[in-house]
Amino acid sequence: MVQVKRPSSLTPPSQTRGAPDASTLARASKGSNALAVSDSFSAGAPRGNALSQVNSLRLPIPWPGKGEADKIGWIQKAYPPAKDATAEFQKLNQAVRTGQNVLPAEAKDCVFLAVGGLLSEAAPKEIYLDKNLDALEAQGLQVGRVPVDTDMGVEHNAAIVRQAVLDASKNGKQVVLIGHSKGGLDSAAALALYPELKDHVRALVTLQSPYGGSPMAQDLLDNPLVRYGVGGAIEAIGGSIQAGEDLTYDSRKKFLAEHPMPAGIPAVCMASTTANPTSPLFVAEEYMQQRYGVKSDGLVLPQDAFIPGSKSVTLHGLDHLDSTGTTLNPFKPYQPEDLTLSLVAMALNMPKGG
Repeated sequence: MVQVKRPSSLTPPSQTRGAPDASTLARASKGSNALAVSDSFSAGAPRGNALSQVNSLRLPIPWPGKGEADKIGWIQKAYPPAKDATAEFQKLNQAVRTGQNVLPAEAKDCVFLAVGGLLSEAAPKEIYLDKNLDALEAQGLQVGRVPVDTDMGVEHNAAIVRQAVLDASKNGKQVVLIGHSKGGLDSAAALALYPELKDHVRALVTLQSPYGGSPMAQDLLDNPLVRYGVGGAIEAIGGSIQAGEDLTYDSRKKFLAEHPMPAGIPAVCMASTTANPTSPLFVAEEYMQQRYGVKSDGLVLPQDAFIPGSKSVTLHGLDHLDSTGTTLNPFKPYQPEDLTLSLVAMALNMPKGG
C-alpha cells in the first residue's frame, strides 16, 4: 500500500502525484467581496510598498451573520494546549541552513511517509512534497508517499494510512508520518482509530493541518450554492463531499470527541501566516483577515492547527502552498527542505511514551 520514492523498492518521483492542498476552496472563495481587494491590487497598483497599499484598499464589508467567530481556536480551550517550540525550530533551522546534520542517529532506523492534502492528486508531478522528501532522502533515509484518496474523507484515508504503516514497518523499522493539511488529519485519525499502529509509529509531523477545523471549509460548506456545486463536482470525479466536511469545525469537534489522538506518540505541528499580495491564496487570506480579524496561511489558522499536547511551531511569511511546493523563489523565508529536516529532528528528539 505504501508508495515509496527512489531506492529499488521505492517509487521514482516521476510516478508520484500531488498538488497544492485545497486550491478548489481558494477558488471557490472568489465569489466573496474580498475579491475586490485582490483584483484592485493586481490590476496595476505598484508593489514597492505592498502591505501599506493593501491596507489602504481594505473596505469594511458587512458580512452576513457571525460566521465561525465563536469556533475559531476552540480546540485550545477544550484540550491541553500545545507547547510553543518555535525557538527550538529556529535554532535547528539555522543549523540546517549552514549545512549541519541535525537528525539523530535513530533516523536511519525509520521510514518517512508523506501524506498529501485535499485534492493533491490533481497536481503536476514533482511539485508537491517532492522537495520535502528529497531533503530526507539526501540524508540516506527511506522515504515514501502514502497513496491516500485525496478527494475522500478522513476515515476512508485513515485505513489507507494504517496499511501503509504496517507495510513499511514489516522489517522492524519505525515510521514517521509527515502530513500536509488534510493529510495531517488522515494520519492522526489512523493513529486514533487503529491502536495497533502505536507500536510502529515513532512520530507524527503535521504541516498546516486544520486539526481543529478551518473557517474557510465551514463558511464555504455552509453556503448551499458552494456545497452543491463543489460537492457535485467532487462526486462527479469519484470523490466525496465528506473530504470537505471533515475539515469543518463541527466535524472536527465530533470526531475528536470520539477519537482523540492517543498519548505517547511524539507530535510536532507547524502552522504559518502571511499577508502576501502575490500569493495565489491572497483572496482567502484577506477574507479571513477582514471577516474575523485573524491571520492565516490562506486556508488554516494557527489557532486551529495544533494537536493538544504537541510541540507547536508558528512561522510567518508562508502561505498554505509554500511549505510543500517546488518553486523557483529563493527568497521565501523557509524552504521545504529546511523545514522538513528541522521539524523531523524536533520530533525524533522527543521520547516516545508508553
